[in-house]
Amino acid sequence: MKILFTGKSDFQYNRVKVLTEGLKKLDNVELLFYPIINRKKFNKEKFLELEKKVDFIYIPPFRHRDVSFIRKIASKPLVFDPLISKYLTKDDYGHFWKLPFKYLLDKIPFCKADILLSDTEQHKIYFSRKFNIPEEKIAALHIGVDTSKFNISEYKKDSSQPFVVGFYGSFVPLQGTDKIIETANILKDRKDVEFQIIGDGYDFKKAESLAKKWGLTNIRFLGSVEYNALSVLINQFDICLGIFGDSKKADYVIPNKIYHYASIGKCIITKSSEGISELFTDNENIVLSTIEPSNIAEKILALKSDDNKRKKIGENSFRLITEKYNEVEIAKKFVSILKEYQKSHS
Repeated sequence: MKILFTGKSDFQYNRVKVLTEGLKKLDNVELLFYPIINRKKFNKEKFLELEKKVDFIYIPPFRHRDVSFIRKIASKPLVFDPLISKYLTKDDYGHFWKLPFKYLLDKIPFCKADILLSDTEQHKIYFSRKFNIPEEKIAALHIGVDTSKFNISEYKKDSSQPFVVGFYGSFVPLQGTDKIIETANILKDRKDVEFQIIGDGYDFKKAESLAKKWGLTNIRFLGSVEYNALSVLINQFDICLGIFGDSKKADYVIPNKIYHYASIGKCIITKSSEGISELFTDNENIVLSTIEPSNIAEKILALKSDDNKRKKIGENSFRLITEKYNEVEIAKKFVSILKEYQKSHS
């Protein structure tokens, strides 16, 4: 099977990296790439020459606008992997005046794609119901993890170092980073617990301001780090925090960070949601909480005091994700989706 990856992208986003790294490890699968640097300089002849060689065309996350552009000139089946709904994202940010336009920005490419991917079953249901897309046209493909990039490494912790509660993210609303700062405030008198927060983004200033307002000395903001440095830093965490947003979007997703934490064998605390429950089970391979900071703090202290439970949950999480949702298994599922399409359209 030959697949052409195209769109205004460098194909380096986590979702695409997991997929491409897995596909490269499969026999009888060949990947071709045609990044669209500038539409004005788009070489239609070269693109069509590549299209003749492939069975499917894949358009990566966030490239909603590229679907119509490619659809006009391509005859091979289009696989669109939006990852997000533009409509749902603006709803998440509270930008309600933008919703009518964003609705069309979702619906048009969703309709024009031959196969629409979703990252969870919950997102699949949402795509279908909100945009009136037949469910049989949508395939849920969990994000998974590239285990060559996120894995357990040697880290010797000094006994004098505090218990580290770690988080990384882009501070978008669904992550609920304000809840993490409030949790740190509840635990501010615990000198044996430290919060380490990696990243920058939309709500970063808000989170930083809260920490300063409350005079918190138990938080270290580490700023943005290179993608390839994440694994080393996560290995130094004792517990990892997922997301705690109160939006619909937060209920549907399993964020990249959850897969990454699990692939490193960490015990994870995150919001209880339908999306998370597709793969994980509370107190078996993850710890679920409400979004109330008091509940998150309670879970942190309980796990801190129970090394065996924390270790066991981390081990179970590691086994689940590295065995069933590694890059090769995700790639196999992707190929099976394409083959099923071929079978039903032959």
